[in-house]
Amino acid sequence: MTAAMAALPEAQREILRLRLVEGLAADEVAERLSMTVSAVRLAQHRALQALRAVLRG
Repeated sequence: MTAAMAALPEAQREILRLRLVEGLAADEVAERLSMTVSAVRLAQHRALQALRAVLRG
């Protein structure tokens, strides 16, 4: 999993780390990264899609 995460762009890794590892809510991530909540949710969705693709090979 760590190698799969490393394959993602830095921005996607950061959003997944904040949301999934640190357990922050979308609004907290948005505030921390100076993004809108909807942008965080969309970026998280795309990051998870990319992570799935990496894991599937």
